[in-house]
Amino acid sequence: MENSIQNIILQEMESLEGIMIATTNLTTNLDKAFERRYLYKIRFDKPTDDARAEIWQTMIKGLSSDDAHRLASEFDLSGGEIENIARKHSVSAILSGKEGIDLEELIGICRQERITNTHRSRVGF
Repeated sequence: MENSIQNIILQEMESLEGIMIATTNLTTNLDKAFERRYLYKIRFDKPTDDARAEIWQTMIKGLSSDDAHRLASEFDLSGGEIENIARKHSVSAILSGKEGIDLEELIGICRQERITNTHRSRVGF
């Protein structure tokens, strides 16, 4: 089934008359059949500590600059991961009825966010 889907995607990429934009954070998992079909490949690195601190403050209103910098320096997270954590923190606050920012809870959610699966399958053939 997976092989059939990959074949269909590759065929559609070959016959596409237009522009396709694709993103992945698993570039090392792309095989040559997929990789050669991309004309341009642009790498976006994770944000710097200062940029992450700004993302933290954008995602969690009222987070102090010191707390944002602490989170940014302790956790090398992408903007998307920070957004997920902010959402989880908001849901937790709603469910518990707590107001304000619980930094220790945020730190706990950050640690949970980085749990990764060590076995990843390749994307492509």
